[in-house]
Amino acid sequence: MSVQTPISLTGIQHALTIRPAEGADLPHLMEMIHDLKPQMDDKLNLDEASVIDIIHAPKPWVRLLVAEQDGVLVGYAALVGGLQLSAQDRAMEMHHIYVAPAQRGQGVGRALSDAAMTTARTLGCETLTVAIARTSAIAKAAYRAFGFERPSLRAPRYVMPV
Repeated sequence: MSVQTPISLTGIQHALTIRPAEGADLPHLMEMIHDLKPQMDDKLNLDEASVIDIIHAPKPWVRLLVAEQDGVLVGYAALVGGLQLSAQDRAMEMHHIYVAPAQRGQGVGRALSDAAMTTARTLGCETLTVAIARTSAIAKAAYRAFGFERPSLRAPRYVMPV
């Protein structure tokens, strides 16, 4: 799956491509994962070997999408497959989403979220979910803008039907 989304940065058209991560993406992908770590409430201990296994898995449980602009990775999303047992519905969790600081506010996060929804829909999922830190007002606003809804005031998880 590769999705090209034209976006405008300071009046210049740049093609943004969202695609599955590849082995050649590993060095820059690891930099982005490292940059995201201070913002995560949970432990983020992904190492290169784990990411290589994810990228090359024949039937991956985790899928890594990258956002590429002018040959440079500017963001990524990590999707984890799941199942809501009580309803017997397949679900996809957008476990990580990262956009390089210089590209924030330019539509990269929305493009990654849209690609995550397309991936979830393609895999027969009923919902796409995301859990966020309780104190992250910027993330909460972004996910609401992407179309996620919070089903309960007590739940830190936002949900979007696919």
